[in-house]
Amino acid sequence: MRFLFSFLVVVLTLAFLITMVIYLIKRAFSDVRLSVPGNNNSAFRDVLEQLRQQVKALTPELVPWDGEMFSLLSLRRQPARGKSRFRSDETGYLLSIFQEPVVAFAAQTAGKHEVMVARLHDREFVFRQKDKEVEIWLNGEPFGTFTGGALLSAGKGARLLAKVEERPLEQHSEVLLSSGRSVSLTNRERASGPNPRAAVLVKELTREEENAALAIALLRLLA
Repeated sequence: MRFLFSFLVVVLTLAFLITMVIYLIKRAFSDVRLSVPGNNNSAFRDVLEQLRQQVKALTPELVPWDGEMFSLLSLRRQPARGKSRFRSDETGYLLSIFQEPVVAFAAQTAGKHEVMVARLHDREFVFRQKDKEVEIWLNGEPFGTFTGGALLSAGKGARLLAKVEERPLEQHSEVLLSSGRSVSLTNRERASGPNPRAAVLVKELTREEENAALAIALLRLLA
């Protein structure tokens, strides 16, 4: 009887180890596939579809995004859930200073790569991050690449959309837009008050300017 018990323990242990090896190989292979540029590789599409389904369940709670909402976006988010040793999945809301859900998000991390979906009531941002470079899509179309503190437009004739001037010792860092306007983004470590604003808009922004500044702000908020 003791021999049978020992044999079963060995079999179950081997089965567990084999399962873990297969899982790790699969995750590593998925991580490599996620690094392929563009949005047409199957691993990226699969992850993106999963995240979109998670976000879709949250969107009925979103309040409309209007011209003032960027200034009302706070640093707070809720909730974050579903972490494991080998993969991190998070879903939740970014809140306004009035505790209203204004952005629904879902994120998945595999190795050095992360895919995030952020949904407002009228538009969707998708971020795919590898190391220090982030590819960005807006409403399913390539929007730009964020690297080295600069947001460049998508395509061969890439142009500078915005550049971040980090000021870690101050309350705000600056997003300098190509038009010459700027947006002040609150540094979380320097924020004060129970529900600080995420951004302070110096002037009213065009739709393109808002999309550029918002893409950078969302990256910081979801980091």
